[in-house]
Amino acid sequence: MAQRLTEKFPIDQPVEIWFERINLWIPGIVVRHQHPAVWVRSIDGRDWFVTNGSRIRLIQRESSAEQ
Repeated sequence: MAQRLTEKFPIDQPVEIWFERINLWIPGIVVRHQHPAVWVRSIDGRDWFVTNGSRIRLIQRESSAEQ
């Protein structure tokens, strides 16, 4: 069974979220859970409601522009 985002990404977990429109992974941190999704605060201070598991990943230290 697939893990829910709230199980896979705990609060305070550094992550990256995918913005297709600008073709870029943006770093952020999980700030709260709202089942079945998570809220991520990006580095510019905006909060994003992430519901799609393909648009969030653990932070990667290499180039954030790579998918």
